[in-house]
Parts: sequence; structure tokens; C-alpha cells
Amino acid sequence: MTLAVFGRLEIRCSVFVLLIFPLAVVFDRLETLLIAASSLLVHELSHSLMAHRLGFSIASIELQPFGCVARLRRSPDSPSDSAAVAAAGPLVSLLLSLAAAGAAFFSGSAENSALSELAFFNLALGLVNLLPVLPLDGGRLALAVISSSNGKKRRRAALALSIGGMLIGSLIAALGALALFAKPEGMALFRAASLLITGVFIVLSAASEGKSSAVNEARDRLAAEASLRSGRGLRVYPVAMHKKSTVREALMAVSGGGYGMVFAVDDEMRSIAVIDEGALMKAAARGGSGERLEDLINNE
Repeated sequence: MTLAVFGRLEIRCSVFVLLIFPLAVVFDRLETLLIAASSLLVHELSHSLMAHRLGFSIASIELQPFGCVARLRRSPDSPSDSAAVAAAGPLVSLLLSLAAAGAAFFSGSAENSALSELAFFNLALGLVNLLPVLPLDGGRLALAVISSSNGKKRRRAALALSIGGMLIGSLIAALGALALFAKPEGMALFRAASLLITGVFIVLSAASEGKSSAVNEARDRLAAEASLRSGRGLRVYPVAMHKKSTVREALMAVSGGGYGMVFAVDDEMRSIAVIDEGALMKAAARGGSGERLEDLINNE
């Protein structure tokens, strides 16, 4: 749901958050929800500012139950950029938790205060988002590490991390459901319902991540092409592969942003040719995705 549009930036709110707001009003926990919403916004702005610092423009920011999602107009050019953007949110949340806890302690209001709630929520937000599953930030960090060491495993890794996200989300939802069966009251009921909604959201988002990995890859390639045609540059992403590797494997190896350059090497690890991403895409378009690099070189 779109809340506002500022120039080319769209501010959105997930329907799951809208489900939590009535619960907060009914159980008189609106202050808690506002603390959570502001913490989520700071968390996501950290991602956005890091992306902006690295040169990536933000298309939209969407408020969601256990984090916000900033959608970039173009994916980061390298695994290191992806890792930096993913790590910014949890780092700032943990620092905010530490600052709030310190302020609560030194002010003498460590118990039942807004500062204590702020500290607890940001601690949970930072730690949960570091879990190595998609769609959480820890999953994006793990995916960046995997991509930096072996790009062709990215799609399989994304699928595995998405399945992990669905399992974690199912566990959170199950805990919320079990808590509801105990017929809690007041704050306990609010927390149980929030757990259930958050778990369902993570499951659905993780499933969406798994389905969209191939779509995102194609979209990134189109965005890279548009960037080059408009006169802007892209970082070169070099990868060395054996000459018997296929065009499909080479395209998977250079996926993840930037402009791919594949160094084809022989059995003695000597470079015999350099194949750019354009040549690989051309070969795949004519139905040669299973063609070996050595055959592609000989046919050029």
C-alpha cells in the first residue's frame, strides 16, 4: 500500500503492519508500536543511506513487520557492496539498542520505560535480522559471501536461504499460535498476535525471494544494459573459468551486478581468451546456453 511519493521515491506500508495497528489500539500499546515503527524506519534508512553512499538510487521504502525493505533501482555491482548495504541495518539497530540501554540506565528509569522498550526492540531487530536466511539481512550477507567466492552457486544459495527463511518464519508463527492457545491477556496477547503475523510475513517473503531470484537476475541485466546505453559506467566483474565450462555456467558466475568478463583458462590455468557478458548473452539468445566456452571461442 502506497502512503506517499516524494519525487521518484515511493513510501509504502505492508498490509501486515496495518493488521498490527488495530491490535495496538485495542490493547493500549500504541506507544510500543510507534517505538517499533520508528526503529524499523531508522533500520531501513541505514540501508538506504549506505546504498546512496555507494551510488545506488532508492526506488521505494516499504514498512514491514520485522524490518523495512528498500528497493534499489539497480542491484549492487559487487558482493562487497551487497554486504555493506545488508550489514548497515543490523549494525545501526544494535548501536541504537546500546545507546537506549545506556540512556535508560544513567537516567535511573531502566524498568518499564520507553527507553527500555526501545533498547529491547532494537536488540531483537538487530539479532533476528542477522539470522542467515532470506529475506533477512543475514541471508543477504550470506548470499554476498557465497557470491564473492563462487558466483555460479548464487541461485542455488538463494533458494536454500529462502527455504531457511520459510522454516524460521514457520517457527515464529508456530510460537505465536501456541501462545494464543494459552489464552493470554493484555500485553501477552498483543505479543503473541504480533509473533504470528511476523512469522507469516517472513514465510511469504521468503517464498517470494525464492521465486524471484531468476526474475531479479534478468531485471539486473536489463538495468545494466540501460545504464551503459545512457552513458553511465559499470564496474567490471571478472571471473576465471575452465574452457570446458558452459555458457550457462559462465552467465551464472557473472550474475550479481556489474559487467561480466570471463577469462577462459586451459588445463594449465593459462588464460586463452576473454569473453565479455555481451557475447555470452548473444550465445544464450541463439540457444547455445549449453555450448562450451572453448567452442564459443572457436566459433567467434
